[in-house]
Amino acid sequence: MTKINKKLSNTQNYSVTVDGSLGLLAYGDIGLRAWREVKQKNKEENNTNEAK
Repeated sequence: MTKINKKLSNTQNYSVTVDGSLGLLAYGDIGLRAWREVKQKNKEENNTNEAK
């Protein structure tokens, strides 16, 4: 599982996982963008590992 700590507001860091969370929806567009980025990176890592 891939996790990325993103600064989603001026005062908090939030761990973004591939599974996502309801908290990301509360951040709206910023949260969705962060989740999509993590999801895409995880997909690329899985494709790289399968190619080996």
